[in-house]
Amino acid sequence: MLRRILLVLGFLTATLAGRSQALLLTEGGHVPVKSNMLYWRDETGQLTLGDIETKTLQPVAGNESPGFGFDRAVYWFRMDVENVSKAENWLVEINYSPLDRVDLFSQTDSAGAWTQRTAGDFFPVTSYRHPVFPVKVPAHEKRSFYLRVQTTSSVQVPVVFWDQGAFVEASNNIQIVNGLFYGAMFIMTLYQLFLFLSIRDRITLYYVLTLVAMTNVVAFFQGYNYLYIHPHQPIFNDYFAILTGPVFILFSTLLTRAFLKLRHFSRWLDGLLLANMTLDVGVAVAMLIFFREISYKYHHYFMLSHCLLALSSAGYCLSRNYRPARYYLIAWVSPLLAAALFTLSNLGYISGNLSTNYGALMIGCVLQTLFISFALGDRWSTLEKENHDAKELELRREQSEKERLEEEVRLRTDEIHQQNLQLEEVNNVKDKLFSVVSHDIRGPLSSLHLALTLAKSGTLSNDEFQKITTGLETRLAQTTEFIDNLLQWAKLQMKGEKYEPDRLNLTDLAQETVRLLESECRDKKITLKNTLQGELDAYADLNMIRSVLRNLLTNAIKFTRAEGTVTLSAYRVDTKIIISVADTGVGIPARNRERLFTIGSITTQGTRQEKGTGLGLLLCKEFIEKHGGKIWFESEDGKGTTFYFSLSQFVENYNAAKAQR
Repeated sequence: MLRRILLVLGFLTATLAGRSQALLLTEGGHVPVKSNMLYWRDETGQLTLGDIETKTLQPVAGNESPGFGFDRAVYWFRMDVENVSKAENWLVEINYSPLDRVDLFSQTDSAGAWTQRTAGDFFPVTSYRHPVFPVKVPAHEKRSFYLRVQTTSSVQVPVVFWDQGAFVEASNNIQIVNGLFYGAMFIMTLYQLFLFLSIRDRITLYYVLTLVAMTNVVAFFQGYNYLYIHPHQPIFNDYFAILTGPVFILFSTLLTRAFLKLRHFSRWLDGLLLANMTLDVGVAVAMLIFFREISYKYHHYFMLSHCLLALSSAGYCLSRNYRPARYYLIAWVSPLLAAALFTLSNLGYISGNLSTNYGALMIGCVLQTLFISFALGDRWSTLEKENHDAKELELRREQSEKERLEEEVRLRTDEIHQQNLQLEEVNNVKDKLFSVVSHDIRGPLSSLHLALTLAKSGTLSNDEFQKITTGLETRLAQTTEFIDNLLQWAKLQMKGEKYEPDRLNLTDLAQETVRLLESECRDKKITLKNTLQGELDAYADLNMIRSVLRNLLTNAIKFTRAEGTVTLSAYRVDTKIIISVADTGVGIPARNRERLFTIGSITTQGTRQEKGTGLGLLLCKEFIEKHGGKIWFESEDGKGTTFYFSLSQFVENYNAAKAQR
């Protein structure tokens, strides 16, 4: 009795193992089968559908689509589906193009005869770039399907059931994405080709060939080669399968060696790359000769080792401080890692989903294209310059002596021109100074000589003598002021004027200067206002700022009419002190303003015909700029002028004050 129970349990277990759980076809119209199928490995390749129906099929391990790597055996798959949607017409898609032959067995009803449809790269392409079969599954019914897969490529079976409308929409979206990818690769390849034709750089040529080979790899596995290049000559599929990988490895190796100067940095890495490339090309030649007797998996092993060697070479060169290696490493890390994962998936070592999901490979290719273009940018610029220099080298040799003489003449001419400009400037200064000296010094001296002569003759009355001495006093005061300014300016030009900044109380200095000028103001009936009060400390040179204040106030008094006003003011702006001297005088004519602070400035007579030289304002400008400040003015004809200059505030720390300046 126990024996019978065990036999029944064994039969039930075997029966359940030979059936998969029914896959539900839902309203979404997109149902990936993944591992919801059973399989049988037919080593002989002789089993028929009837034989398979009697077998106990095994469940697919894992949760992803089945991937068994490179295996010459025939694989059978069973899928049980139940349609819970309203759609009856469905498409069964196997999204992996390099499968040699795929047979789909389906029934019109649950008890009807089996119908066989066949696709694969052994057969001409009709409408799709990979196997797609139309099937009918009535609503709320169950159906079973068998797939028979025989191929020399990797056994990858990503099956998806599609509602026809959803399939068309998804296909259009995929076509748009793929079109953008191939368009970008085409444009970049064309751009690099034009660059090569212009600069004739072999690294650029290697890069163009690598781009083409890399794009061809993606196109081969996506089935675009079948669909657009040779849809009615399936024999070419084998040639593309044999040559696609080795061609990419060939050009990528040439690019890697040339770009990284690998032979210079590491002979053994260079040798390994060359050996890997040579062996893969040799395997490709052998496959062309013996045709299908050698497995494609060897290409994948060589591809995996090439990816590892290329990344290792870039890392090694970067560790040797070869800067272009970092661009190469950044550019190639994404596509090479994606290619390595893709290869491992095809070999059956990791999930089969990675060998049918081309998104990472495409993104890696696009990123690689961008980064390697940036990396080559500097090199192209350098090569273009070198090419240009090489073309002109012979011409430069022939004309070198002539150019040297021309350059010497040009330099000498420029030097003479600069000397002439300097001499002209010196001459102008000389003429200006001689004119000033002859007029403003000789005039008062002549007047003094005449007064002494008259006094000596005894013909002058006391009133006449008093009048003459008063005029002489004024003229001599003006001459003394001019000589002071002239001496200070001359010392400054000869770097003899010492600059000794320290804490300077501007309020005290303003009061001192105003007291000195009070008698002159009373004489002209001018009101002189000093608004500076309290502590107003600047970091400045006492003698220089005293000269600036005296000159500005003297000028203001000179050009202010009787009953006018001259105002001395100050205010703070951040760490600066702004001092202003404002008058209600005649203003500065517009034609004279641009040259006001130069040696060529125009001097005019004051309201009482006072004389001037223009040196005072030039001296003020140079003194203020010596302090790191600025001097400027505002003027309006007939209403007056205001002069401003800025100084740094005094702070206790000398270095801090210096930094503020």
